[in-house]
Amino acid sequence: MKEDFALQYADRRAKERGYDQYRIVYREFIIPPNGALKFQAYNELWLVTYIGWGLIVKSSYGKYTNWYTQGITENSHEHGDRIEIINTRKYQRTIRFIQVILKTKDDGSTTTKTGIGETNR
Repeated sequence: MKEDFALQYADRRAKERGYDQYRIVYREFIIPPNGALKFQAYNELWLVTYIGWGLIVKSSYGKYTNWYTQGITENSHEHGDRIEIINTRKYQRTIRFIQVILKTKDDGSTTTKTGIGETNR
């Protein structure tokens, strides 16, 4: 999905899941030839904004394979929980995401009361 659409989508999806606050992080990974990358992304949404030819993204949310279309269409390519990116080609490939970190009230990143005043963490 295009970046501007992904940002609108991120806001809507965060609110649908009950989160008023979230943080956006732009991520880019270069996957080596015939290589793979695995990571956990709990309490996060990962939105594909660019994917190189021959990459496969699998997650608890589904699978996206870039085999038949070059580029991204205006669909939601949302991933989360456990994510695996596989490069099926003999050359390195690039993938870009918008990472949406859903913020809770007790994650240590919001203003908290200290008894004397308020402190930002």
